[in-house]
Amino acid sequence: MPEAVPTTSGSSSTSNATPTFPEVGPVQIPDLDSFPPTGEPRHAKLGSWDFYRSIGSPRRVVAPMVDQSELPWRILSRRYGSDLVYTPMINAKLFVDESSKKKKVKYQEVNFNKEHGEEGCSTPIDALLSCEGEGSSTDSDRPLFVQLCSNDAATLLRAAQVVEDRCDAVDLNLGCPQHIARRGHYGSYLMEDWALIFALINTLHLNLKIPVTAKMRVYESVDKTVAYAKLLERAGAQIITVHGRTRSMKGHHTGLADWSKIRAVKAAVRVPVFANGNVLYPQDFGDALAATGADGVMSAEGNLYNPAIFVHELPREPSALFPLAPALPFPSIARLAHEYLDIVSALRTPTQSSAIKAHLFRLCRPALEVHRDLREPLGKSRFDASATGAQRVATYRAFVDELEARLDKDMREEKWTAQPDPPLPGSVSQLTPMGEGGRAVYVPHWLAQPYFRPPLVPDERGVEERRERAERVAESKGVEGKVGRAREASADAEAEAVEKRAKLE
Repeated sequence: MPEAVPTTSGSSSTSNATPTFPEVGPVQIPDLDSFPPTGEPRHAKLGSWDFYRSIGSPRRVVAPMVDQSELPWRILSRRYGSDLVYTPMINAKLFVDESSKKKKVKYQEVNFNKEHGEEGCSTPIDALLSCEGEGSSTDSDRPLFVQLCSNDAATLLRAAQVVEDRCDAVDLNLGCPQHIARRGHYGSYLMEDWALIFALINTLHLNLKIPVTAKMRVYESVDKTVAYAKLLERAGAQIITVHGRTRSMKGHHTGLADWSKIRAVKAAVRVPVFANGNVLYPQDFGDALAATGADGVMSAEGNLYNPAIFVHELPREPSALFPLAPALPFPSIARLAHEYLDIVSALRTPTQSSAIKAHLFRLCRPALEVHRDLREPLGKSRFDASATGAQRVATYRAFVDELEARLDKDMREEKWTAQPDPPLPGSVSQLTPMGEGGRAVYVPHWLAQPYFRPPLVPDERGVEERRERAERVAESKGVEGKVGRAREASADAEAEAVEKRAKLE
């Protein structure tokens, strides 16, 4: 079957005849039979359920997160229970941009580095064999889904073919709600163009050697949400991830994901479904499976604040990692931070400083509410790409060492045996004030824990606007270094917002 050929609309045509599709407005639902049949792939590959079983029937899934689900974090997450991890979203156009070879090479080095042979490695990674930590002797980077965003089928296919030999599937991002996605016309901003979405997925299904999957958001209408998922299935998506929030639910306006819509999708399609949304505590994994009937559960922010959220068996007694188990099965912030830096420094593949900094700001967030003076040294820390081994992360390590020393002292102070009054900003008590479902009401600040994102107060709105504006400007220029610095500024802006909230309280 011939490869996809781009059309003037930005979609593509294949050997199947492509009809003129009705417009998809706010309430209209097109007849799915007006779309072409799925078609037969050029290459032999497993169907949806056989494919799902071939990668171990993953149930605990780490979401694709821009600048956050990078190689070291994927490895750390797998060590603590994750069955499947996605790469950060990769912009297909920038990934295969022929207008500037230098920019393309740099973008590929940063977003999926094939040079060192570690990203997508299906065997234990040599550089980690001597790295301390659970599972370090068997660390690989599989199973792995590479997520791409695009609005052009031919470009998407070229980008997917670059990585298809280093991953298990290619995922199409249909969920990103951020300004950069609106400007670039990808992610959730394709939800009005079902014809284009069909062409994007179908082109990959027909021409790749590996399966294509898709990650979607829901509509206000259950019927439209279900029809949309069935369109993705018809186009060739072998696994569908449903984020149970609409496009407008983001940032401080996130709200709760609608698990009932995910359940409706699961009942309607014949491919595996992953549920995404509302997974903050280890207990939420089982609740999400029961409520949605999904085949797997995906976590994004829950994983960032506690990469051990998917530990298969909660600890039954205290340990160095879980010092207050079983009453509080939350891991030590300092232990996780050190282990993450061990992985970063051991790998040959360089890690963006913006990724390291954002991880440490989130992971250490509860501790930084108490030791706020340490935000500045963390903000000034950098990854030294010219150094080797431990020296690459020396400034980050110094921050974690100092934080660990302070937390060791805090653990011995009686005042932290009970929740402070008032609670620390972002405290889990604001998530579960009555301890519903056995979820902790108070978790000490030296343990990794869920984060409650409160509504913005007036002074913080300017910080949020500046952060979004910085990211939009950096993305529009397509310069990876500036994008990285904008993301570092984003982490700093988040810290600034927390400072202002604390002063108001």
